[in-house]
Amino acid sequence: MILKNAKIYNDGLIHKGVIYINNGVIKNVIFEPKGQEFKKLVKKNQDGKEIDCQNKLILPGIIDIHSHLRDLGQSEKETFLTGTKAAAFSGITTVFNMPNTKPPAISSEQIKIWMKKAENNIYVDVGFIAGIPKGIDEDEIKRIINLGVIGFKIYSLTSLNEIDWKDSNNIQIILDISSRYQIPFFIHASYPLSEAEKELITQEYNISNQSILRYHNSLDPVKAEEKYVKFVIENYKKYINVNYLNPKNYPIIHFCHISCIESYLIIKKAQNSNKDLKITFEVTPHHLLLSNKITLVNENFGKVLPPLREEKHSKFLFNELKKGAIKLIGTDHAPHTLEEKSENYFNAPSGFPGFETYPLLIINKIFNYQLSLEKFVKAASENPAKIFNLNNKGFIKEGYCADLLIVDKIPEYTINSQHFKTKAKFSPYENFITNVQIWKVFLRGIEINIENNIPSGKIIKRML
Repeated sequence: MILKNAKIYNDGLIHKGVIYINNGVIKNVIFEPKGQEFKKLVKKNQDGKEIDCQNKLILPGIIDIHSHLRDLGQSEKETFLTGTKAAAFSGITTVFNMPNTKPPAISSEQIKIWMKKAENNIYVDVGFIAGIPKGIDEDEIKRIINLGVIGFKIYSLTSLNEIDWKDSNNIQIILDISSRYQIPFFIHASYPLSEAEKELITQEYNISNQSILRYHNSLDPVKAEEKYVKFVIENYKKYINVNYLNPKNYPIIHFCHISCIESYLIIKKAQNSNKDLKITFEVTPHHLLLSNKITLVNENFGKVLPPLREEKHSKFLFNELKKGAIKLIGTDHAPHTLEEKSENYFNAPSGFPGFETYPLLIINKIFNYQLSLEKFVKAASENPAKIFNLNNKGFIKEGYCADLLIVDKIPEYTINSQHFKTKAKFSPYENFITNVQIWKVFLRGIEINIENNIPSGKIIKRML
């Protein structure tokens, strides 16, 4: 297949050119091809297929390192088919899937069932992140690692495995496992408030005109995220110092959905203090674009963990993305049913769908000169591929997988959640304006944003 008359992103620049794809791999990228060069490509083109890209922009497929594809005991919220179709139609060609399933994915047997369910039912490539077995059973951890999971997830607020993640001893154990097996631990960072603190906040809410989103922010405040990030990093530094570790054996930790200035600065300070530390973090599109000032038809549509913060935090984080200081973006795509979200605040779950709004709104910032294309491609595609060792993904280069997103700027239109492919037909971005058209999306050279196509995604397994 040949993609011709295209604008191709490569190494921070846009070039006019053509891409030749064979057996799912980019074989040639030629900028400003001369007549003879193009004729040679046509001769090599085994399937004879040529697509005129009409001067549209080709980007690497997006890699989303944080999602909840549900299924199994939560298929009313989402299935592998609906979730990955939503990703495919959004230009997201690879996703990492989190383990808060029913039952939770904390045993090798459950993870086998989880992966088996995904086989032949995914439109994009999926990597699996496991929960930690009860008792931090290392034999079971080894069995899970051998299944090829990308890493392990820790929920500090609601443990999947009856493990107290406020206990330094437990953190030291998982740091030791990470060090010895060189496997990442993904951390949801929030130090739980005491019941007395929650009661006081609720009393203040009951006598004020505070919005639900501000109340939600108060129950899981900035100080809770900041405290847990600090707690983990202190333990991390203690572990490497006590064990006199060589940098190649440092544990690997990744902070999910950092949402505030304070925890961001703590992580940056740690990273700057020692460039060898294997500490990374992601920021979600909603913590870049939204605050708890937003007005919604149903405030629960904006209920998420970590909560939407005060506007100063989203402004600060977006500015850091503009500077290239934020290396990773993850949507935390978390679908729920409309019925669940229509419950009262205390019963409504946290989370909302993120795949189908992420590229429309962030790329729109690029089209409107508020963000550089280079900074976006690095955070959305290149850095996830490099940091998580996704070989041959994330770049438009010869020898790489033909995972590609073709976009165009069109007249503005409003986002309508009723058109989503996910089962979750609601969004805090309802009626937001975008100029972005997702024109074509390819996974290993197969067009995947078309109806009635056969799922061609694969399960990504960590290279041991």
